[in-house]
Amino acid sequence: MSDVNAVVALKNAWNGVMAASAPVSEMAETVQALPGDARVASLDLETYQRVALAQANAARALQGLIEQLQRKAAAE
Repeated sequence: MSDVNAVVALKNAWNGVMAASAPVSEMAETVQALPGDARVASLDLETYQRVALAQANAARALQGLIEQLQRKAAAE
């Protein structure tokens, strides 16, 4: 991967993490407002999982790219 492509890939992966993190931030107030005695069965766990997984996948992709770029830099 050329340096130009590496930088573009890093920017895109970083933007992916930021975009995937927005729903986590947007839901923070709602989650924090849940009553302490709420029943787990009443929670929107599918939505929480979807949002968390999207953010985790984007972060892991960024991490993998950074590791790849570190190997590339070490080999030069």
